[in-house]
Amino acid sequence: MDIWSPKLHLATWTVMSFLCVFSHEVTVRDSDLKLCEKDERVCVTDLRACAPRPPASIQKTLNMSCCYQISHRSMTCEWSQESNSYTESDVSLIFSSGDTIISCQGIFNPAAVLNVTARIKNYMMGREVWSQPHTVFLYDAVKPSQPVLTVLGSTEDSIVVSWRSNVGDGSCRLHYKDDNTHTWTQAPDYFPAHQDQTLTYTIRDLLTFTVYRAAVACREDSGIWSDWSSDVSMRTLDRVPSRPPEVCYRVETTDSGGSFLLHLMWKDLDLRDAGGRILGYQVSYKPVKKQQLQDRITKNVTDVTALLVVEEGNCSVTVTAFNTAGCGPAAHLSIDTQTQNTLPSVRSLWVSSSFPAMKGLLVQWESPTASPSVPPVSHLAVQWHPGTRPSTSRWTTVDNNTTSTVIQDVEPDEYYLISVFPIYPHQQCGSPQLLPASLQQGALMEPIQLKVGVVTKTTVTVVWVWQRKAGPIRVNRYRVMLTKESESETLSLWPDHLQLTFNNLKPNTEYSLLLLADDVSRNIIPVRTDFDEMPVVATATPLLLLAVIVFIISILSRTVYKSYFFPPISTPWNSTTGQWLMDPNHQKTAERNLLDIEDFQVTDVLGEKSLITVCPNSQPSLEEDLHEDTSLLLISHLIIKPSALELDSEYISDAPVITEHPLVSLLSYHADSVFPSEESREADAAMLHQTHEANNCFPQKEEESDFSERLHQKEKETALKCHFREFMPNNHCAYQITCEAEYVSSFLGKTDV
Repeated sequence: MDIWSPKLHLATWTVMSFLCVFSHEVTVRDSDLKLCEKDERVCVTDLRACAPRPPASIQKTLNMSCCYQISHRSMTCEWSQESNSYTESDVSLIFSSGDTIISCQGIFNPAAVLNVTARIKNYMMGREVWSQPHTVFLYDAVKPSQPVLTVLGSTEDSIVVSWRSNVGDGSCRLHYKDDNTHTWTQAPDYFPAHQDQTLTYTIRDLLTFTVYRAAVACREDSGIWSDWSSDVSMRTLDRVPSRPPEVCYRVETTDSGGSFLLHLMWKDLDLRDAGGRILGYQVSYKPVKKQQLQDRITKNVTDVTALLVVEEGNCSVTVTAFNTAGCGPAAHLSIDTQTQNTLPSVRSLWVSSSFPAMKGLLVQWESPTASPSVPPVSHLAVQWHPGTRPSTSRWTTVDNNTTSTVIQDVEPDEYYLISVFPIYPHQQCGSPQLLPASLQQGALMEPIQLKVGVVTKTTVTVVWVWQRKAGPIRVNRYRVMLTKESESETLSLWPDHLQLTFNNLKPNTEYSLLLLADDVSRNIIPVRTDFDEMPVVATATPLLLLAVIVFIISILSRTVYKSYFFPPISTPWNSTTGQWLMDPNHQKTAERNLLDIEDFQVTDVLGEKSLITVCPNSQPSLEEDLHEDTSLLLISHLIIKPSALELDSEYISDAPVITEHPLVSLLSYHADSVFPSEESREADAAMLHQTHEANNCFPQKEEESDFSERLHQKEKETALKCHFREFMPNNHCAYQITCEAEYVSSFLGKTDV
């Protein structure tokens, strides 16, 4: 007798955690059975089940059902059981017969009647359960053979299938599902079936251009169902898109004048509205001022964005979705490039992940900054697509008050490009904020090169650079902290910011700057605020003002005291004339001025030339008594003899007399005494000497020389009254000159020769 080892062909466990109910299904082939040595009427899958049932074991009545498969020479039994344990149990079947069994390989036949007992052993709990024997008449428990299902055709929303019945009088059932899901949909009715009957069924209300799978099973009157047929797959047809795409736009200026960049973005149509698979989109642009057909520009794109270069002014844009069935309705835009304003985008975009606790990406942002010149946001759009498959993008919209959303159904091993942009009235949209992210790491961006920018007395500006994340570390939040002892201030970092400023700091204070990644410090930078000059200035200003006031009072007091106790006394040392006379180094010109005798010849004034003879005095002793600096010759010491002198008194009176430095006093000069006496000459010499000494001590100013003015007036009055006597024979004539009018006045007026 051959002994076969027990083998569990199929066991399906379904655990319902709330009810704690286990569903068991066990299929046993005849080759898996072994005959017990002590009882030849029992075949088991496990020889340990040949022993009598232990007294401590529990015997229960299970809702068991069994079927017999003739083609496979096997029997399948199934039941459900409540349990307090979630651990797996060891299940074996015991088949017993009323007759002696010669070989367990032949017990499965249509004429056999068997009692089936289930033995369930839980080694973790130390508990063993035996079921009550379940009697099976194999003829009545025969399982029908598996039917064969075929596809006859499909439409936009339906599929026609057919199969051949292999049961006598019974029924069949059919189920189907979308190829991308795991849930089967049961057909609403059972189909009556007879032997070798061909059945046809139409599956309706399907999605267009979608792959479906279907299977069928049949049963006899005994109620035992056949196995499900092999799955068949089929695809529904396309339908013309039923709706236009939702399009928004934004306009940007270019460097070249007269043209603009038109950015178009739209949402993929839902599968039901798309009529199937969208092959692409047709974008058409036409300036309003031009109506010719050749002026219309049309392009096909497979993405959900398009970039057009448009002219200045009004233009018309249409976007249409198309598939194999044709083009759907178009979305129309009327755009005026001259009235477009740049609209703000969302701020502080970030993506975080809680995988594996949550199989999704949390996208967060801040709404655009409100402004009177910017219209309010109508709603926001969130778009994402795999980084390796840009054409398979998806789109969702949220209301204008929402600042976060969760993206579901993302693959753990794929990274995604996620963008968020606001949509304004009249189908205008702001610039999208883009961020790469994955389910394993969250946002794939990190800040680097953190450093201190500008430091003032009360502010510190921090700058950094964003780069693609290099390591596999997941960080859900980056922050920067400025701390001092027990005080600290924390600000968050966002990809759309490259700097931030800490305000209201203390001057001349040491701080520590920390870069935090999920509250873990990555970098520490010391920073000190600038020195505050205001307290110093506030303290020094009153002192300076007090010092200035004291200084001014002291100056004024000194002036008052000096004027009261020491009145000012005039001194010749401070006058200009006195300083000039006391200066021993007078400036001397390099050029000497020699007196030319011919210049003294007067011709034009007299009408005819007259000879004037000038000779020195016969007593030169007076020259020796004078100071060596005296270079002037007194009028009383000159002897003038004209040959024929007739002068106009008016001409003589107009001649100027220079009296800036009158060194000679001419009180003794008289017009009638051309040849003075000895006493007069001595008096003149004495007076000249006294005048010279007086001038050295008290130099006179030009405006105070009244004597020179009176002398000049007297000369003018008496110049024509002079009588020149004949020269004496013994008188020595020094010079004979011919004087003209200007030199007569010059000679009478100048005091330095």
